[in-house]
This record gives sequence, C-alpha cells and structure tokens, in this order.
Amino acid sequence: MENKRYDLMHRHLLMTAGELLHDIPFSKIKVKEICDAAEVNRNTFYRHFVDKYELLDELLNTSVQSIYATLDIDKFKKYPFETIKAFHFDGTIEVLEFQLQDRAFEDLFYKSIFKALSTVTTDQELLWLIGNLYVVQLWNTNRDVPYDLRQDYQILDQIVTDKQFPTS
Repeated sequence: MENKRYDLMHRHLLMTAGELLHDIPFSKIKVKEICDAAEVNRNTFYRHFVDKYELLDELLNTSVQSIYATLDIDKFKKYPFETIKAFHFDGTIEVLEFQLQDRAFEDLFYKSIFKALSTVTTDQELLWLIGNLYVVQLWNTNRDVPYDLRQDYQILDQIVTDKQFPTS
C-alpha cells in the first residue's frame, strides 16, 4: 500500500509541475509553488525529488520516451520540425515554445532529450540530428523575430537539411 501511495504522490507532483509549466517559466518556479499547487508540504516534495531540476529531468525523460515509442523515425530524420509540430497533445507544443524562451529550461530540455534518446537508440544519425536541432533552436530564439514552430516549421527543416542559416 505504501508503494502505491508513494507512486500516486510522485505522479501528482509531476503533473502539478507540468501544469505550472503552462504559465510560469521554469527558472521562476520555486519548490514552494509546486508544493502549494500540489497541496503538500516541502518534506513530501523532497522525499520524491532532490530539487526542481530532478523533477523536470524526470518529466522530460518520461515524455521523450513516450514520444519515441510512437515516432516515425524516418520522417523525423527528414522533417524534424514538421514531425515535432505534428504532435498535438494537450498544448504541449505551446508549452514547449513558451518554456524554450527560458534558458534554464532550454538547457535541461536538450540535455534530457539527448540523454533519453541515447538510452533508447544507438542511431548516430538520429543523435547528430538532435544536436543540430538544438543549434537551430538556439539560433532561432536569439533572432529579433524568431520563427514560429507551428507556422515556420518548413523553414526550420530547410535550415537543418541545408546546414545553413538564412542570410535575411
């Protein structure tokens, strides 16, 4: 019974943090806010996670493994941003675009993706592609007017294919 309670609380904390990520940049979220939203005390949180970074790492790792299980790898290799755009689950793309503006989240996000993918595949081409996506995303977020993943995915895919950033 104790394991079931522990597992339920663990999932509850993950879900609560996931909900907070819809509206608050990761770097601004405090453990206290997660605890308040989950209606638990800090000791409960720390029984499950060392800190908010470990929680985010688990949340991202679980998501990446779930996505990988349903991913068309060949299509992803050819059209990575289009494939990412095609995922329409509970506003995840909007949350991802919002959070990728936060450097702390962005850093953890790409590290987690790479770590999770490297545990499920040894496909070097896929792992190199993930690195290239990180570079393109980093370049894009530093533009005066970044491309929007939902509308401009073809441009982003072309950058990955050509391995060259547009001059204009």
